[in-house]
Amino acid sequence: MSHISLMPQHAAVALEEDASIGHDSEIIRRHWENLLTDYYKPLSRQWANPSIRFSNLEEEWKESTPMLSSITEIVMHPSYQQIIGMGPTAIPLIFLSMRRELGHWFWALSAITGENPVSIEHQGKIKEMTNAWLDWGRKHLYLE
Repeated sequence: MSHISLMPQHAAVALEEDASIGHDSEIIRRHWENLLTDYYKPLSRQWANPSIRFSNLEEEWKESTPMLSSITEIVMHPSYQQIIGMGPTAIPLIFLSMRRELGHWFWALSAITGENPVSIEHQGKIKEMTNAWLDWGRKHLYLE
């Protein structure tokens, strides 16, 4: 397991001890191995590629919030907030996501850009809000 070398020695030893428990523990051991590997991976490696970082955060956000009805709870999710923290780098990635499927990206876009191109009559209408932001993205050269 070459990627265990990213972990401190005590974590690798703990994984080896868990492996001796038996075949039933293999799934749990692999899960812990993945968690520890991600935890001990240097941030610069995790975040070196903004597209991958965005994709991971977006996936985590979407998996964690489908049952929430409160927009405030949805946009306050830590993954969504980290996407906002990516700043202008996230804008084209958000627009690509919006082209694929409708989503609640309006808060993030407003937070990053300081803009809100959605007219009053379109507020609350996801498709119209999406179209307004995509138009904004084209005008500001984030989209072709």
